Amino acid sequence: MPTLALGQVRDRVGVILAPVVETDPPVYPELVDAIVPPALILEWADPWLAQQMIAGKLAPMYAMLNVFCLAPRVEPSYAALEVIVARVLALFQADPYPWNLTGAQSPRRFDIAAVPTLGSRLTFQIPVYVGGT
Repeated sequence: MPTLALGQVRDRVGVILAPVVETDPPVYPELVDAIVPPALILEWADPWLAQQMIAGKLAPMYAMLNVFCLAPRVEPSYAALEVIVARVLALFQADPYPWNLTGAQSPRRFDIAAVPTLGSRLTFQIPVYVGGT
């Protein structure tokens, strides 16, 4: 499998997580100013990019991407968020690219347009190509 270019990562994740049935949450590959949960929002993590040295040489570059999982509301508590997170993890595991889960934020309350919702950020790492011109 060829390495993804940095600019291809969010597009690839949008394809991986695309809704299949009506109850699957929509995917927003860009920051948005308004949404109606449930939803998946793609955002770059911090750090965004990382690189290591191996035997005195630069190793591959890695990009870190958050999938911000939002349940429909705070109630019915954790169950709805757990279903969304389980779906995201299963879809990443089924993809041929080497997605590495590096973090999973504990579920917490987020207010979206004054509506309380439950959410969690899942952070994935993937080798990327960051080319020049």
